[in-house]
Amino acid sequence: MDKKQQCVARVNGTPISRFDLENAMQGYAMQEHRKTLDQLDADQLREAESFAMEKLIARELIFQQALAEGFVADEAAIAEELRKIVDNFPSEEEFHATLAKAGLSAADYQRMLRQDVTVNQMSEKYLADLDDPSDEEIEDFYRQHADRLVRRGRVRASHLLVRAGGDNREQALERIRRLRDEATADNFADLARKHSDCPSAPGGGDLGYFRRGDMVKPFEDAAFSLAVGAISEPVETQFGFHLIRVLDREEDRPLTREEARPQIVSFIRQQAGAGRLKQWVEELRAQADIEIMDNRAD
Repeated sequence: MDKKQQCVARVNGTPISRFDLENAMQGYAMQEHRKTLDQLDADQLREAESFAMEKLIARELIFQQALAEGFVADEAAIAEELRKIVDNFPSEEEFHATLAKAGLSAADYQRMLRQDVTVNQMSEKYLADLDDPSDEEIEDFYRQHADRLVRRGRVRASHLLVRAGGDNREQALERIRRLRDEATADNFADLARKHSDCPSAPGGGDLGYFRRGDMVKPFEDAAFSLAVGAISEPVETQFGFHLIRVLDREEDRPLTREEARPQIVSFIRQQAGAGRLKQWVEELRAQADIEIMDNRAD
């Protein structure tokens, strides 16, 4: 049976197809792991399926409520969200290539994004009257969690990228090894300008400062393990092979109460908002007719 016709769930009569489920799983894989679905391991696949099903049901409930209230996200907001996602990739071409490899058309992804942005804006609208925490709540939070309220360390690094894909992996590896043999602290920026396949090449490969979680894991693991001024051996990521040079490093340091205040306010609001949204979805779900089929997996 065609995946678009195979129903895995219904929300108030609106079907969620296997195609919808796998598209949501693909979206999760791309946004959380920057991988296609077939690149996930078994645990990541189960995580993606569970997350995708719950997200689709909650999203459909909120989307239906938005439509009932005559609310739909505008095109500018959708375009902005798309830009943020595309910016996570080395280039727009790489983004579209990943979509194609995942079996997603631009129209499919746009449809998913429109519903997501509508749901996000509807959720923000629902939480608009959420109060900021009181000074006492902020003080209590700071006192209880001061040891965890730190400005995370960061590094400033430059890199040289040789893209690898398809049948050219060995040639790319050979090329990056030759460049590593040439690389020194004095000529690294010039090598990056001449040979890097990254948009950062004109700036000598300078990526600026970043913290853990900002880069893909193999890249950040290498960068945070290097001494200032050191050049890494070739590091492989899904983008290709990198040489990394650390230019500067800042260590973790505790935040003062005032420095931590915006972070504390945001955290408490997020916690309160998550609780209110969960309750709202549960209320919508209690009033809805939801059926989940047992044929989600082949």
